[in-house]
Amino acid sequence: MPEKLKRYYIVKEHPIRIINKCKAHSKGTLVSFLVGFCILYAAANWVPQILSLYFPTTNIDLLSQYSDADPVMLSRLPATPLVVFFYLMLFNGVFRLSECLYALTYIRNREVDYRALGESLNYYLKAFGLFLVQTLVVSFWTMFFIVPGILAALNFTQSFYIFADDPDKSITQILTESKMMMYGNRMNYVRLIICYIPYIMIAYIPAFLFANILSSAAVSKVGILLISMAADIPMFAVYGYICLGRTVFYELMLNKGFADFRYAGQEAFRELEPADPQ
Repeated sequence: MPEKLKRYYIVKEHPIRIINKCKAHSKGTLVSFLVGFCILYAAANWVPQILSLYFPTTNIDLLSQYSDADPVMLSRLPATPLVVFFYLMLFNGVFRLSECLYALTYIRNREVDYRALGESLNYYLKAFGLFLVQTLVVSFWTMFFIVPGILAALNFTQSFYIFADDPDKSITQILTESKMMMYGNRMNYVRLIICYIPYIMIAYIPAFLFANILSSAAVSKVGILLISMAADIPMFAVYGYICLGRTVFYELMLNKGFADFRYAGQEAFRELEPADPQ
């Protein structure tokens, strides 16, 4: 292993053990924590959906009007309202930073602080720049080589946590440090996310059922939007639950294991339960 990478911890803790520790840490406060995540994801998803009702122009409409592209080929492309594309491009960086600030505050202080959701606005330009550079790099590698694109995306998974911990670092420093931290940890990170698949599948059931109902019913656009928004809430909550695990994964790399956690509620992480997989 290169000398400069030795200081980063390889997370060997079993993913199920990480999830169990998150449950112990969030006992009695999980619902309040997930409410914050629902607010965050509502801002990230519902606002652009509402805007698309008033600004319905899609990428297909634009290409059809200003290019000579084959209509058959255009019909095969996914239609995305332009307002959704620009909204996410402009604010995804802030949302990602809010997510990390909020989760880190909860893990380290064992308290739900909704104010952390808005603190990212103080760093809007750098958050936007970090998201843009990260997206361009991942898109470039994915465009030519799928596997390197996936690896690049995994390398940058810690970037907004690093940013949240030290906003004074440059974008280059943040991305480089994230890549170094993930050296030897990529597959462990993937294993952790895979363990959340059952939660994702259960949370997707309302959206799946509503999609089948809407396909056979005459419902207005507003009605469809309201129903889909309600169906999204379980997924928002699961995203928040997954973020807990991802945040603890980041903390493990910083603290080199559960034994060195020094936070409020640290006993939830440092106490070993017999049922934990080793």
